[in-house]
Amino acid sequence: MGEEDLCPDSEVAQYRECKKKNKPMKHLFITFIFILLLIPTQANDLPFQNGEELKFDIHYKYGLLMLKAGSANYKIENGSYKNHKSFNSTLDFKTTSFFDKIFKMRDTLRSYIAEDLTPLYHIRSIHEGNYNFTEEVFINKFSPTNSEVRIKRESKEILKIDTILSTNTIGYDILNLIQFIRSQDYSKWRYVPSGNISTFVGKDIVTITVRCEGQSIVEKSETHKFKTYKIALDFTDNVFNESKSAIEIWMSDDENRIPIKIRAKLRIGMAEVYLTSWKNLKYPFSAEVIIPVKKK
Repeated sequence: MGEEDLCPDSEVAQYRECKKKNKPMKHLFITFIFILLLIPTQANDLPFQNGEELKFDIHYKYGLLMLKAGSANYKIENGSYKNHKSFNSTLDFKTTSFFDKIFKMRDTLRSYIAEDLTPLYHIRSIHEGNYNFTEEVFINKFSPTNSEVRIKRESKEILKIDTILSTNTIGYDILNLIQFIRSQDYSKWRYVPSGNISTFVGKDIVTITVRCEGQSIVEKSETHKFKTYKIALDFTDNVFNESKSAIEIWMSDDENRIPIKIRAKLRIGMAEVYLTSWKNLKYPFSAEVIIPVKKK
């Protein structure tokens, strides 16, 4: 059975009509990017290293339908930016062949962050349907109480956006924020009500309120489980159906702090993201629990 066969014709037509009105697929990639917008605390020993790679499957739920919408690859490499030693991270996303017929996406994000977790530069190349653009984020100022960036977007060599954004909270581009957040000891947030952080998307500043809801077990199967911390994120962005707990993230309860599962309440439908494979983690993946099968 192919992916086309998963939906009766009537349901596919209904989904296409919904997509025309609300374009939920356009927001799936943004949803995935925000899975790691977690908790701003003091950074300890960095939980990532050169050569780390993570792979994810992204599913979209609309009504009774639950289809694989795409996949994402994330990797970190050592590098440099303007004479600063850095960690260079890349995130590639693409829709499945089925969703290509509805709304094709081929997006790539690349960021540079210094060893002290100061963001250096960010660029994203977006190919969504017939619309393509490249957006750069240049860091003008950076501190916990004063962050300023220049956003420059071009499409078909035409300048579309060239603006300055500033915030009085700590601010990161959406990909460099991954490294910063993974470097925090979010387990301590069980004793703190919430925390705020800002990120930049086009002309907008998106403010996120973060809450830790404690430890949780994610079950992949009866014999394969993950120890996690469940994190709830409140958003000021209209991508989501409701701002409170717009995204729920289950992060590995170990020194690697990688996302295991994500659930996002989109304006139309819901997205779920699952970690499928990992490579070159800095620490033993102690959050993974394999239960031996008893022999009969």
